[in-house]
Amino acid sequence: MTITIAGKQTTGAADLSATAQLVLGFIDGGNEWLAYAVSTPAPYAFPDELALLTGVQQGLHGALLTLLPGLGLLASPARLFMLSASDLSLLTAAEGGADAPEAELRTLLATQQLATAADLAAADAWLASLGVADAPLFQALSLADRIELVALENEAGGEAEAKDAGAFALSWAKTPLEFADYFRAFIALRAAAPSLTGEALATALLGLLPHLFGTLDCPSVGGIKPAAEITAAIRGWHASGRQIGFARLSLAAAQIAASTGFGAQPGADDPALIAAYMAQAQAVIGNGDIGSGRLGQDGASALFDITSDTGDAQIAVDAAGTISLHAFRPAPAAAA
Repeated sequence: MTITIAGKQTTGAADLSATAQLVLGFIDGGNEWLAYAVSTPAPYAFPDELALLTGVQQGLHGALLTLLPGLGLLASPARLFMLSASDLSLLTAAEGGADAPEAELRTLLATQQLATAADLAAADAWLASLGVADAPLFQALSLADRIELVALENEAGGEAEAKDAGAFALSWAKTPLEFADYFRAFIALRAAAPSLTGEALATALLGLLPHLFGTLDCPSVGGIKPAAEITAAIRGWHASGRQIGFARLSLAAAQIAASTGFGAQPGADDPALIAAYMAQAQAVIGNGDIGSGRLGQDGASALFDITSDTGDAQIAVDAAGTISLHAFRPAPAAAA
């Protein structure tokens, strides 16, 4: 018995929780390695079951993501570990070729925001329909990039507007995530000022981006942490007189455009709009309670929701532990 988890000796898979057993079953060779490890004199120690699962995946395959080939699902064991045992049992049945309820399976994947190969292929086809799929920007997409494009496709409006937004975003973006941000910024600004041409919106955006530099200040906690540690870091950051900012300039543009229509209204005091938006966001972040969080499909990022009477915010934490404002929507009364 040479495996310990949280200081307790483990004699085999039967000692694991039902959730850990199911996730281990998705890792090719996972059960076989565990049987080997408990019989070898070499000691293995893990702080918890999650560390065991991610360690087995990384150790056996040299990769952080587990492939469920039957479902066409590529996900981190850490993300799968966040599912309930009943949800994992459904995935196990479907992966094994059993007659799992199709509607129930689709609902599970959609609710948990897990994108399959079919979902990712649909996003690729959508980029092709916009005439941008061959752009150098998209030559090396990560799983996180492709999942963001799936979400973008689901949000996109009509074909003509989507093509206009795609062309606009392509002229600005240097990364796939920036493409998604500028796509959304175009849609938001066009909604605020339907008569403006793409060229006019581009001119407005060019003049406004320098005003957004002050929205990029972010603290770091050295990795994805529990909600209590994220909250403490935010409180300390605010106590030092600093704001929780966005992870990138394009995201600041997209989020603020969606709430204020900045740059699209002649005569608007854009710096004042931006300052007011950020002040409202900080008030919600500083006074609200962070939820339990949702780990990304790749296991490298997490989102935490904060809701209040004056608005709803999302806090993002990336693999490096950088805490940033991912989204903020003021409540209608607060936005007025």
